[in-house]
Amino acid sequence: MTAVTYLIAGMLVWGGIGWLVDHYVGTPGIFTGIGSVLGIAGGVYLIVRRLGA
Repeated sequence: MTAVTYLIAGMLVWGGIGWLVDHYVGTPGIFTGIGSVLGIAGGVYLIVRRLGA
């Protein structure tokens, strides 16, 4: 359950930051996608680092 939480939280937080950047810059979702991918990558990193999976 912790692993799923890391993935979802990372995607939502970094995707949200990307959405804010898109909103201010005026781009149609480019940074939202980049932020989501980075959030998932960060979640995978945390899973490997903390849970040793």
